Amino acid sequence: MTRPQQHIAIWVAGALLLMGLPLVLPTEAVFVLVGVAWGVAIVSFIARGRYGRARSLLAQKKYEAAFDELLAFEQQVTREAWRRHLAFLYAGFRTSDPVALARGYQGVVRLEQGRLAEAEVLLKSALEKDPDYSVPWANRAIVAASLGDEARARSHVETAKSLGFTDPGLDTAVSQALQTFRAAVAPKGTP
Repeated sequence: MTRPQQHIAIWVAGALLLMGLPLVLPTEAVFVLVGVAWGVAIVSFIARGRYGRARSLLAQKKYEAAFDELLAFEQQVTREAWRRHLAFLYAGFRTSDPVALARGYQGVVRLEQGRLAEAEVLLKSALEKDPDYSVPWANRAIVAASLGDEARARSHVETAKSLGFTDPGLDTAVSQALQTFRAAVAPKGTP
């Protein structure tokens, strides 16, 4: 079972438990349970700090601002242990290491900017923190393809998939990056 599958199973089990408990608990306990659930949701929102802002900026294609927010987020989770310990609330199913998360997204920013060498360094750094984090492997495949290294790109795709990466667009993105590379290096007048 891959890490994303494990995390999903844990969250589903927790949700089922929370849905079933009100059926057997007294009303007062249900109110407490609902209060705790709201508290966890609020703490999750606060704990994610600058990460949420960085994701928003990335979606708006404001890359340098997103990169700065990701750097600030990484410093925040490094400095504030409580944010690091609550990473499971906001990091998603693929990693529970907020530093790996930040560096992976920093790599995405550099990839989007076409700064491939920097992207590769950041994605490798994310994997040093969490080698089983599938998303940096997928993005390293796109970097490798953008550099024309088809064998390495395919190897990274396989690693990402073996770790639970399921986005069907990965193969297309790698193929497009390889085509773009080939078109850029083809002699003039070659189809």
